[in-house]
Amino acid sequence: MASAAISGKNGSAMERSSEGSQPRGYRAVWRWHFIAALWTAPLLLILTISGAIYIFDRQIDGWWNRDRLEIAAEGQRLPFARQEVLVRDAYPGAEPVRVRLPRDADEASVWNVALPDGRALDVYLDPYRGKVTGTADPDLQPMVVVRKIHGTLLGGETGSLLVELVACWTLVMMATGIWLWWPRRWKLTGVFVPRVAAGGRRMWRDLHAVPSVLNAVLVILLVLTGLPWSAFWGVQFAKLGDYVPLIAPSPNFHGAPQIDPAKPVDPHAMHEQHRHRPDPEEAKLPWTIRNSPAPQGSGFGAAGIADMERLLPLLDRKTFGEGVRIFYPYGSRSVFTINYIPDKAEGQRTIHVDPGTGRVIANIGWADYSPVAQWVEWGTMLHMGLQYGLANQLANLAVCLVLVGSVMAGLILWWRRRPKGSWGVPAVPEGQRFPAGLKALVAALAVLFPLVAASFLPVLLWSAWDRLRARAQ
Repeated sequence: MASAAISGKNGSAMERSSEGSQPRGYRAVWRWHFIAALWTAPLLLILTISGAIYIFDRQIDGWWNRDRLEIAAEGQRLPFARQEVLVRDAYPGAEPVRVRLPRDADEASVWNVALPDGRALDVYLDPYRGKVTGTADPDLQPMVVVRKIHGTLLGGETGSLLVELVACWTLVMMATGIWLWWPRRWKLTGVFVPRVAAGGRRMWRDLHAVPSVLNAVLVILLVLTGLPWSAFWGVQFAKLGDYVPLIAPSPNFHGAPQIDPAKPVDPHAMHEQHRHRPDPEEAKLPWTIRNSPAPQGSGFGAAGIADMERLLPLLDRKTFGEGVRIFYPYGSRSVFTINYIPDKAEGQRTIHVDPGTGRVIANIGWADYSPVAQWVEWGTMLHMGLQYGLANQLANLAVCLVLVGSVMAGLILWWRRRPKGSWGVPAVPEGQRFPAGLKALVAALAVLFPLVAASFLPVLLWSAWDRLRARAQ
């Protein structure tokens, strides 16, 4: 299902699996499954492999940066204010952007700074001895690159839209693929167990179809939990919270706290604040926070990183563990943000602090999220393999490996079946129509995901041209 497997002119998978005639509309569905798979399969492989790697983000990052990240825990950690001074002394003129607190006692704190020449730098600091243990370019960290591949295919905004389109068309593939697999006679072999001993096309058909179907629900779950982060649909979905409280990303979605009545808050500027934060770690902010208006401060003042340290007891780290980052203000009316993302979504908390007064102006926790926002955040942590620990990671990895295997089996089957010099697009007999129920499902996907609807037009035009060309021959 996740590839262009079932294609060619020499029979069909359904004929071989059921040993009966094709159900009405089979080739029309087959054709759409083929078209969906033909262009998505290569990109889906890239997204799946990069996603499988990113599941182990923390482990890989810890191994890659082990020489600068691992330290010997001894005594008490230095206050944040002292750590900040040491970082500034080591890099004169540098401005702190964000600090990531250690997850374990034997880890360094990571200070992201903007250098005078505009470059970003991660500075690893031993919080016990105040010694810089190393530095790194945050944009060249392996897992940052993997995340960009998975989220944008290294193509920026255009790449993000393409990833979203692949994800949506994967749902089309799954729907048509399940329909093609659905047996007319239920039996074990060929339906739930691949007929490997049969060899040839039958074996490759089963190695594609059977694992795909058994994996389908989990693949669909991963796709749906990733879509709220997509470049177009995710943002538009969040905006519905302006009108539908059930979907609102946070209690502040309809308006942020007013700090200074003499300086009206610009709601458009607030919506944009999170998107312009000059730090790749911003991509890890919860969907709830990224798509909510950030409150504005009264201007730079006396509050500093020491004030943020005093607020850490507001985070339930004893229950949920570590995962704290503190973002510095980055504009004249921006705010300090304490962002707490433990592995379990239920522990999330984001605290906005006015740098002019040190006053907490927003304290957003799990109980403040809308029902849909809670589902999105739970799905995000599940998607990343964090919500249920190692079992979650291994389960996600298994889903990815099965998906890669079924895609590869489908591509091999397509290559073996296609006539020489042809793509092997399944021909649809005159009068055969797409089944009404499946048509309604695909139409619903087109309504829910506008990029799918927009992409249908060139596909329909190409199909019409292909039919005309076939008649002319």
